[in-house]
Amino acid sequence: MAIDREALPGVAGSDLSTNPAETYERYMVPPLFAPSAEHLLAVAQMCPGERVLDVGTGTGIVARLAAAQIGASGSVTGLDPSPNMLAVARDRGAQEGVVIDWIEGTAETLPFPDQHFDLALSQFALMFFTDKATALAEMRRVLVRGGRVALQVFQSIDRHPFYQALDGAISRRLGTSAVGDIFALGDAAGLRHSLARAGFEDVAIEPFQVTARFPDPEAFLAGEIDVDTAAIPAMQTLDAAARRDLVAALQVDMAEPLRAVTDGDAVLMPFHTFVVLAHR
Repeated sequence: MAIDREALPGVAGSDLSTNPAETYERYMVPPLFAPSAEHLLAVAQMCPGERVLDVGTGTGIVARLAAAQIGASGSVTGLDPSPNMLAVARDRGAQEGVVIDWIEGTAETLPFPDQHFDLALSQFALMFFTDKATALAEMRRVLVRGGRVALQVFQSIDRHPFYQALDGAISRRLGTSAVGDIFALGDAAGLRHSLARAGFEDVAIEPFQVTARFPDPEAFLAGEIDVDTAAIPAMQTLDAAARRDLVAALQVDMAEPLRAVTDGDAVLMPFHTFVVLAHR
């Protein structure tokens, strides 16, 4: 089942904006995506004057940090299929005073000429692309000879016990679950093979862990359940009372896994990722 980046883990369901991308920016970026982006850019080793593309930019944290570092002699382009995400990205970029070209488009058909960028970045987006092989090939196509791709994905679900438990609970109650899709690229050997098959060379993969802090454990769990069941067909046929009963049952199922990641009034969630650097 396909899920978009607006449905990533960790969105607290008790404080949702009318634009889900605003919630994504408030809840996910500070504890998880910002520190991960800083590490991704350190691995990418940007140079002044480079032309940088961020594929699946979301609300633009990677692009915004890259633009702040690259200087006026370089350029940064952020691409995403979601106009909601890009609206937030443009607003935050303007607030931060960075110059970025925001483009609506898909990774499988990048709207750029061959050999147009020095560096392609992609953070926690590759798993959501409809055709991952084509997306990787497109990223290689738009890179100059010797250009680099730096990307980040979550390691496998068995490295994330809370989400493994949530995946199992939803599957038992509904017969299917989308939680595992978020961790679908968590095998390093498979990831290396995919990049090599797309034509990338010198593929280096390193583990990186970040512990994210989310406020209000009960709201965190409610948000997780809401997000991770929203697109399941069995949920669409339930009336409001039946849906409330199901959500309550899932909250009981997840009580112990939630306690395991709760520290006082917050959830402390370790995320295990892979950071990849490869060359065209």
